[in-house]
Amino acid sequence: PNAYDVAYGNSSPIYVLGFIPLVGYQGSILTALITGIIGAKLEIFFRRVMPNSMDLIFTPFIVILIAVAIALLVLGPLVHAFEHYAVMAIQQFLTLPAGIGGLLIGFIYPIAVMTGMHHMFIMIETSLIAGTGFNPLITVCAMYGFANAAVCLAISLKAKNIAFKTAGISATIAQLLGVSEPALFGIVMQSGLRAIMVMLTSSALGGMVLSLLSIKANSYGLAVLLSPLMYLYDRYQFVTYITVGLAVFIFAFIITFIFVKTDKATKEA
Repeated sequence: PNAYDVAYGNSSPIYVLGFIPLVGYQGSILTALITGIIGAKLEIFFRRVMPNSMDLIFTPFIVILIAVAIALLVLGPLVHAFEHYAVMAIQQFLTLPAGIGGLLIGFIYPIAVMTGMHHMFIMIETSLIAGTGFNPLITVCAMYGFANAAVCLAISLKAKNIAFKTAGISATIAQLLGVSEPALFGIVMQSGLRAIMVMLTSSALGGMVLSLLSIKANSYGLAVLLSPLMYLYDRYQFVTYITVGLAVFIFAFIITFIFVKTDKATKEA
């Protein structure tokens, strides 16, 4: 069954041998990542022991058969259990007092994007909306988009290399429309630890403020420029979210422009 249907309570897992749950891997990056690593190791082993005359036909078949079996019967249930507890932990973070939860999640989420782990946040958001009708998690995580766009834009405007500057401005526009990877991997991470820390800190501070002010979306899936649409249900929520988002953008832009050097990234470009 679809993982999102299970999260909503509209479907139940299929159990193998009565205790091994089988659920779709929508939103789960760990299972695919670990299965890929295991498959690569198995391929190396079988390429070494399989006769050349049989290698082309049997090695891929055996590798896929074993890797899929491990993924379905071992990794899948274990990773889903891990992700279940990760969901519970993040939900607990959201309830921490004094905005600490928003601060922690605002800092952690960009790191999750760097590793591809952010896809599992969709499961958490789905559970939150199904249970409460609101999604405070995306509110906190969305500050990453504002911070990332601001840092990328500031670095781009400071850069002297025309190609790097053009790429940075294009990446900023993409981030404002919700696609963060070009700005994150192509500009921010290429500019060194200081740029990354400005982005992480700005995102964390924005998340803390929104958590303190009890701002929460009523849907999910929108980022940066389009994200205010998730707060149209209430004027206070709408105005406060936009104000904090702009403040995060301005703060990250100014700090980056003053303190982040672009020499290294420009030379590499």
